Parts: sequence; structure tokens; C-alpha cells
Amino acid sequence: MLHRPASDSLWADRDFRLYWVSRVISYAGGTITYVAAPILVYALTGSALLTGVTAATEGLPYLLFGLFAGALADRVDRRRVMVGSDLINAVVLATVPIAAALGRLTAAHVIVVGLVTMTVFVFWDAANFGAVPTLVGRDRIREANNAVWGATQVFDVVLPGLVGLVVAWLAPSTLYWVNAFTFLASAFLVRGIVRNLSGERDPDAGRLREDVLTGLRWLWGHTTLRTMTFIGTTVSFSMGAVMGQLVPFADQVLGIRQGDVRLGAVFAVFSLGGLVGTLASRWLRPFTAARVSLVSTSFMAVLIVLIPWPRDYRVTFVLVFLFGVANLISVVNNITFRQEETPEDMQSRVNTTGRMLSWGLGAPAGALVGGIVAHAYGPALGMASGSIVVIVGVALGWTSSLARIPARRDLVRDTA
Repeated sequence: MLHRPASDSLWADRDFRLYWVSRVISYAGGTITYVAAPILVYALTGSALLTGVTAATEGLPYLLFGLFAGALADRVDRRRVMVGSDLINAVVLATVPIAAALGRLTAAHVIVVGLVTMTVFVFWDAANFGAVPTLVGRDRIREANNAVWGATQVFDVVLPGLVGLVVAWLAPSTLYWVNAFTFLASAFLVRGIVRNLSGERDPDAGRLREDVLTGLRWLWGHTTLRTMTFIGTTVSFSMGAVMGQLVPFADQVLGIRQGDVRLGAVFAVFSLGGLVGTLASRWLRPFTAARVSLVSTSFMAVLIVLIPWPRDYRVTFVLVFLFGVANLISVVNNITFRQEETPEDMQSRVNTTGRMLSWGLGAPAGALVGGIVAHAYGPALGMASGSIVVIVGVALGWTSSLARIPARRDLVRDTA
């Protein structure tokens, strides 16, 4: 059972403020590494293929460990999982600048660190999915998610441009120190939350395998979530292809080299679009998650077709900005809807299953396919390779039962 805090204001709730700050700080550090990692690998190798592999490793752990992590997080103390994960990642990230200082840093090291940190993040994320509804109450999940995503998008707008500027004077590996310290800060803040982040636990719970199967059956039986999960997977595939080749595309097609502030600005305009998407959610509240998902994904499909072709960076920036708007709306809508619909004792399992299929399968596959295509035909076609899959997802979505759900929430009787 989810218990609502005494105060009606999220910002008057000390525990939520600690949680919010921890998310913003750790996300800021992750954003720095997200921009620095492909720049670092590309600087070490000059390979578009390896740059795509770097992006692919970020989502692969979800495919391998998502189901297990979700089942585990529904059994144990979620706070301990989150704190322990943060501490482990702080240590792992610190090995990159240390290896660089010793003159032993390789692209393989960077890729392995990305793989390890994302593996640990899977367990943190599984616990976090269940912690949010327990912390704020089911009726304030959307408000809490928007508060977190809105703040992180502000950081995303500023930090990529700064990273693009900073790497003109500092080695990208040095920035890994920043991310390591943000994980330490996050662990300290989450540890300070007083309220329990886990619901009641069954002391006679069965095997983890049974928990996994229960979560899978529940998600499969929820027709709306099942369809939205499929569409989310196609969206993630396209994201993997586009974002995985953004650095090579900027270099080879737009003429934006390392050290050029516009390199960071490419990521910044995407995040700025995400910020606008977060603000737009206020006007989307009257509409059902089904319709918002279909419309935003359809818009993304059109943009993915268009992004690779302009040779003027200003046109590319506009298209990437619009892509960021549509992507953020789609992501927040899917996550919030899953958390609203899922029982507390299955929050981690159901949400990590959805994330596993999108981040674990869709994003790595898109990044890998984009890298292979880019290696043979150039980064423009590598980015465009994601368009086919998302167009199929949109077409199937509009012909499914999802499209028959009314556009407005007040007309919905039963979404299950």
C-alpha cells in the first residue's frame, strides 16, 4: 500500500527534496560522461563503429540483468540498493582518469567502464522505479517525475555545451572525476531519506524466477502497457541510431570538430527540446497516455527521416531540438503511466521489464546497427537506419487497440 506524505506540497517534503537533489546531481554527472565518452572513444580511435559500440554498451546491461534486478528490488530494501549502487559506480568511474594519468587508457577500458556502470545502474534504476510511488504517493507520481525530469533537462541544456568547450583545454577523461563525485553525493543524500522507500514485503516469497514470470505475465496481460512498451522499444532503437552517430555526423558531415563549442551544442539543443517537452506536459494532462504516446512517436518518426540530410548545422539543430521535445514527452508519459498502473509489490519488476526492452534491446540494437551502417556508408545513413524500425512501430501502434482509447482522460472508463 502506498502512503501519501502529510504535506500536500512535494517541495515541503524534506525526503522528496533529498531525493530530488540526489537525482539532479547524479544526472548532471551522468550527462557529462554521456557527452565525454563518445568524444573520448572517437579521439582515441577515430572509428565511427567503436563510437557506436560505446553507445550500445549503455543499454546492453538492461537486456542482460533487467528482469533479475527488478525482481530483486521488489524483495529487498530499495534504499540500500540505491546507495550501494552509487558507491560502486563512483569507484569504477574513477579508474578512467587514473588510467589516463598513467598513460594506459584505451578505448576498450572506456567501453568496459561504461558497461560496468550501466550494469550497476540497472539495479539502482529498478529500486528507484519502486521508490518513487512509495515516497510520494500514487496520485503525485506524475508531479514527481516532471519535477525530476524538468530539472535534469535544465542541466542537460547547459552541461553539454560546457563539456564541448572544456574538452578544448582538458582531456575528456578528466571529466570522469566529476561523475564519480556526483555518485558519492547521491549516495549520501539517499541515505539521509527518513521515509521507507519499500512497501511491505512477504517473508515467504517464492523464488526469484517466479517473481520474474509474474511480472512478465502481468505486463503482457495489460494491453495498453504492452503496446506502449513495444512502441517505446522502436523509439529507443531510433534513439540509439541517431545519438550513437551524432558525434561522427557532426565531424564528417557538418564539419564540427572536437574542441568546437558547437559539438556540445548539438547535445544541448536536444536537451533544450527535452526541457520544452517537460513544460509542455502541463498542457497534455487532459489527454490519455495512449494518444500522447502515439502522437509524439509519430512526430519522432518523421524527424528521424529528416535529421540526417541537411548539411547546414543550423537546420540540424532545429530538427534535433524538435526531436528532443517529442522524445521527452514520450519517455515521461510511458514511465508515469506504468508507475500509475502497476501495483506496489510489482513496481520494480514491471518497470524494469519495460526499460529492458527499450534501453536493453532497442537502444543497443539501434546504436550497433547505426554504427555498422555508418562504417560502410557514412554516419548520415547510419542515423537514418533507425527510421525504418520506428515507422513500423508507429504504424502498428495506430492499428492496435491503443489507438481506440479516447484521446481525453475524462472519456476513459477502463484502460487496462
